[in-house]
Amino acid sequence: MMNEKIATNIQGKLGIDLIDIMVNKLSGSELNSLLMKVFAMRANQISPGELLKSYQSNRFAKPAETNFIKLLHTSATTLEFLLEKGFVPKQLSPLVPLGTCSVLATVDQNKVVSATRNGEILSDATNAMALDIADQKRKLRAQGQPDSIIKHSTVQRHMRAQFTNIKGFDPHFTIGCLVTSGRDKGNFNFEFAAIKDHLSTLTELLIEVFKVDELYVKLQPRGSYNDSFIPKLTNYLTSQLQSTQLIIDSDSKPNNYYLGVQFKVVIKKFGRELEIADGGLVDWTQKLLNDKKERYCISGFGLELLNKLEEELI
Repeated sequence: MMNEKIATNIQGKLGIDLIDIMVNKLSGSELNSLLMKVFAMRANQISPGELLKSYQSNRFAKPAETNFIKLLHTSATTLEFLLEKGFVPKQLSPLVPLGTCSVLATVDQNKVVSATRNGEILSDATNAMALDIADQKRKLRAQGQPDSIIKHSTVQRHMRAQFTNIKGFDPHFTIGCLVTSGRDKGNFNFEFAAIKDHLSTLTELLIEVFKVDELYVKLQPRGSYNDSFIPKLTNYLTSQLQSTQLIIDSDSKPNNYYLGVQFKVVIKKFGRELEIADGGLVDWTQKLLNDKKERYCISGFGLELLNKLEEELI
């Protein structure tokens, strides 16, 4: 990788294993203090002209190409709709702890914009909400209060580092997210109910708020659940979502991000077909709480993408 090559060249110039020192020899607070000092000294060397040149070449710093007022309006309408469905809105911080994505999910840290002060710029709100929910649950348990179903939503600006040379796709963008946290009830009861809740909420939202006329749902089998999971889930969703077309996509590429199933909502709008929503089951709250009974269902949809589609920016 390019990062590794650059690091090797730097170490050759210095004659010391700088990475080992920074990763293993310094404490977290020492490393943060060092980096903050380095960045402060480098910032002091930048002239206004150099700052403008940096802005012109920095793809992360540019404004998004979308109707901002319309985006704010649809964001508020979306949150109000989701609240009616029981998903309580959360305004998340734009900064989350370092490793929020790579520790919980199968995401390379190089796809995230890392920061000082032991942080990184938020790149997936569902990871951040997993942390918040685990914190809530730990406090409730310490008080002797029983666990209950927790449902949250957000409309959040995301920043991702990977380069995408596709018209209308920016490094930062707004996504609508839903999460449901609960516990294993046996017979896949939590899983089926949560997935159905997410799919019914997403499809109704797309039809009622975003005026989508045609859509369907794809179910993609994933590992970690037994062979009966997908057939039983399909039968359950067919009975519960009778007005929504379901397609089993067994030929999808392997993906170890989700457990049991990954679902996608595909829309047909303005003569185009687009996978606008994605979700499934993950084990993040299990990991955070060290509890195999924990269950967590997530989904997200391209709210800003819907705006850009209507504005013919993609």
